[in-house]
Amino acid sequence: MHHYFSRRFVRSLALTFAFAVNAQAEHHRATHLGNPATRFAPTMYSPADLRARFSDEKLRPDFAEILHQWGWPGDVDDFYAAGLTNEIIEWQIPVGETMPFMSSREDGKPICLRNVTWAGAAPISAYAFYFTSKGERYRCVTPKPCSNFFVEDLGPEPKAGLAVDCSVPDKIIAGRKLEVCLTVHNTGNIRSTNAVATLQLPENVAVIATTDGGVGTNNSVVWRIPDLSPDSAKQVCTRLKTIQPGSLAFNSSVASPAVAPVQSSCETTVLGIPAILLEKSDDPDPVSIGFTTTYTVKVTNQGTADDANVQVVVNIAPELVPVSASEGTIDGQTVTLPVVPTLAAKQAVTYQIVAKGVKAGDGHTKFTLSSAMLGSSIYAEESTTAY
Repeated sequence: MHHYFSRRFVRSLALTFAFAVNAQAEHHRATHLGNPATRFAPTMYSPADLRARFSDEKLRPDFAEILHQWGWPGDVDDFYAAGLTNEIIEWQIPVGETMPFMSSREDGKPICLRNVTWAGAAPISAYAFYFTSKGERYRCVTPKPCSNFFVEDLGPEPKAGLAVDCSVPDKIIAGRKLEVCLTVHNTGNIRSTNAVATLQLPENVAVIATTDGGVGTNNSVVWRIPDLSPDSAKQVCTRLKTIQPGSLAFNSSVASPAVAPVQSSCETTVLGIPAILLEKSDDPDPVSIGFTTTYTVKVTNQGTADDANVQVVVNIAPELVPVSASEGTIDGQTVTLPVVPTLAAKQAVTYQIVAKGVKAGDGHTKFTLSSAMLGSSIYAEESTTAY
């Protein structure tokens, strides 16, 4: 076959802005292929012939020159390697198709003709192969009659990618509900299918509820995310009950059939709260004048955190007089019990005060409790009848 182009050659190859504008305006119409004066290389009859073109050291500079004239941004070495090793398939260029460019020759020199429309009587039989360079996917098509070639940009290389973020409040009160959320991101440029997100649970938490069908076990919560489009994200959450104060660390991961597991983590501090209980009693009641009764004072930290500087001061009713105390000091009617520097959660201290009846009447002994946690003191009274 002969090879004819209706063309307007660009004589200067300088890659200036003006050249780029003019190049975009080029248009060529091809009706026959195979003219020895304009074909890039001899006719091909098998894929081995195409391999031979890429292994021909004399043609390599011409390949590079064509791609340079086209302004191809890829790596020429990737192009050569693909032509020598990648699968070669049969291809057809239909009548009326406009190719982005086509290699040709003028006076034996390689030239790049832009926007070439095939206007022949039948489709062109060609060879094609796919390859990747600098993150972009390409298809190289080479008509058999002339070994001319062109490269089509097929867009970014398909790439699967996932990421996961773990989020939790910085602090939470022990016993309250805690929400931990995972945000799964599709960082690739293709859809993600059948992703699995997993949240590893530390000790001392219990799963109360989950979103999006999450399945909780003793040590993890697992979500299945069947579909996630590129550049999108999906958030899934679980609600947990905290039990003990301290630091809680959560490890999370996401994986899919196309992506190896990727991980992240987050942590929170579970805060305890001290809760002070004051209990008091007298025995016996009533008490005869000249006889004694014993006041028992018990202070308990019912909370989940330590309290500090816990102290009780007792003012004995005027119907009685303090005689002794298991601890602390007596000054007139006032018994000052010792300061407890630290009263741990669930810990209790107990004191006893012995008082003697001295005057008949309904006496009211007052108890004042203070601590670092209490914003103001707690007051209580115990009624004791002396007769």
